[in-house]
Amino acid sequence: MAADEALKLIPGTRAFVKELAPSYIDHACMMSGYAPPPGSPLGEGLDAGFSYCELDCGSAATETLLAAANPLGNFIGIDARGSLLDRGRALAEAANVRNIVFHEATIEQALELDLPPFDYIAVEGIYSWVPLRERALVLAFVRKFLRPGGAVVVSYNARPGWNRLDPFRRLFREATHGLRAEPRQRLAIARDIYARLLDAKAPSLLASGLSPSAFAELANVPEDILAADYLNDYAEPLYVTEVAADLAAVECVLAGPSDMSQSLPQLMPHEPFKSTLERLPTIPGRELAKDMLLDTRFRRDVFIRGGQRLAADNHDLVMNGLAFALEQPPELVRYEGRGPAGTLGFDNPHARKLIEALSKGPRTLGELVAQSADKAVEFQTVVANVHALIITGQVRPVYRASREATASAQALQAALRSRAVSEEAIGFLPSPFGTAFAVPLVDQVLMDMPQHRSADTMAEETLARFVNSGRAFSEREALLRRARSFRRNLQYYATLGLAPV
Repeated sequence: MAADEALKLIPGTRAFVKELAPSYIDHACMMSGYAPPPGSPLGEGLDAGFSYCELDCGSAATETLLAAANPLGNFIGIDARGSLLDRGRALAEAANVRNIVFHEATIEQALELDLPPFDYIAVEGIYSWVPLRERALVLAFVRKFLRPGGAVVVSYNARPGWNRLDPFRRLFREATHGLRAEPRQRLAIARDIYARLLDAKAPSLLASGLSPSAFAELANVPEDILAADYLNDYAEPLYVTEVAADLAAVECVLAGPSDMSQSLPQLMPHEPFKSTLERLPTIPGRELAKDMLLDTRFRRDVFIRGGQRLAADNHDLVMNGLAFALEQPPELVRYEGRGPAGTLGFDNPHARKLIEALSKGPRTLGELVAQSADKAVEFQTVVANVHALIITGQVRPVYRASREATASAQALQAALRSRAVSEEAIGFLPSPFGTAFAVPLVDQVLMDMPQHRSADTMAEETLARFVNSGRAFSEREALLRRARSFRRNLQYYATLGLAPV
C-alpha cells in the first residue's frame, strides 16, 4: 500500500475532541508541573492571543469550534484532502469565523509554508497510523514551528494494550491481502480464520491472544476504525518510551497524558503504582510501567518544548487561571466512580457545595475554595474533589469567558443549529469558555423552537423535521423523553453560554 493511500484510511471527519482544547492542554501541563505555553491566555498571551495548528485536520470540526470559542487565538488547519478542508471552510464562513486559516498541503509541503511559531500543535490520529517517513516529517514540523515552551499533543495506539490484538491484526492483513471486498466482509473472513486457530489451540494465541469477550467485540468495531487500524499496512502501535524518544529528538519533554485519570501524580500515591513506579528513574520509564499495569491501548500525550517548569510560587495562576465546568446537568452528577487506582467515593459536603457553585457556571479554583462548605477547609480538599470529578468525566478545565468569545461562539452555534437535521450536523456547540460541549442534535433543534409549547408538541415537530430531511429518527419515545427533559437541560446549557439568546 502506498503512503498516500495509507493517509486516506485515517478518518477525516471527527467529532469534537475536548482534549485538544488549549485549556485542556494547559491543565495537563500544570498537572505535571509544567508551565503552560507562553501564548496561553493564562500567561502573557491574555491580550496578545496564541497560535494553534492541527496537522492532518480533516474537515477541522474540532479546530473550527475551538476557533469560535477562542477568538483571540490564531488557528491553522493543514490537510492534503481538499474536499474535507472545503467542509471546514464552509462551516467557518457560515459563522464568519475569521481566526482560522486552512492550507491544503501534505505535511512535507507544510514545511515550506510561511507559518508563525505555534504555542500549540495537535497531532491527532496520525502518529501510529503512517509510515516512518511521515512520522519523521511530523517531528520536522514540530522542530521548525513549535515555539520554546509550546505544547504538542500526540495521540497514538499504544502497547502493551495492543499486544493481544496484534496477532489478529496481522492475520487480518494476510487473510484479506488483495481481496476486493467491503471491510465488514474482510473482518468476517479474518475472524473465521482466527476462530479456527483458537479451536486448534494455537499456542501463541492461547498465551497472548484475545480473550473470548474481546474477540466477540471485534464484530462491533466501527468501519472507520477498522480501516485505520486493520486495513492500513502502516498502522503500528507504539510504546510510550518510543514516542517519548522521538519527541526528545526535537527537544520536547513528555509532560504526561491529557487524560487526568492516567496521570502519574494521580496514580503514584496508590498501590501497586507507588512501589513499582518509584523504582524507575525516568518519567517515560514510569509511564511504561504504568501502561503495563493498566494494559493501556491508546494514549494522548502532551509534550513541552524545552520543558519549562511551573514556578513554585505561582499561586495566582493555579488559583485564578483555569476555570472548571460541569459536563452534565448538576442533577445527574454522581459522587462515586471507577478510576485506574480503584473506586472513587467523594460524597461529602465539600463536593456537593462545589457542584452547587458549578451549577451556576464555570468557576476558577480560587472561587471554588472561597465558596466551599467550610470556610476553613483546606485547599487540598477542594482540589481532591475537583480531581475526582475530572477523573470520573463530570468536570473539565476551561477558560474564563469574554465578551468577544461570547459573540463569536453564538454566531457559530446558530450556524450549527441550522444544520442539525442535515448531513453536515455536528453534535457539539462552541462555548465562550474556550471549548465546545456535547449538545445532541435533538436538543439543537429544540433550542430554536418557541419554549411556551408543550413538550409533546415540540417532540412531534422535531420528529417531523428529521423525517422530512431524510434522517428518520426511529425512537419516537426516546425523542419524547428528551423533549420532556429539555427545559432542565436548557438551564444547564445556559450556564455554559450554549443557549440561544
